[in-house]
Amino acid sequence: MDFGLDAEILDDFLIEAGEILDLLSEQLIQLEQAPNDADLLNSIFRGFHTVKGGGLVF
Repeated sequence: MDFGLDAEILDDFLIEAGEILDLLSEQLIQLEQAPNDADLLNSIFRGFHTVKGGGLVF
């Protein structure tokens, strides 16, 4: 097993997850102001789902 490749994949995941979590933080604040915004809620759900799905590899 090539641990260097695994570390590179992990680094890529952590960068992407960090970017998604930053966006989710902003979106959750927006959701407080517009709790009936279904599109925003769906976007938040997709962000969490993406992070969760990517994390299953590890």
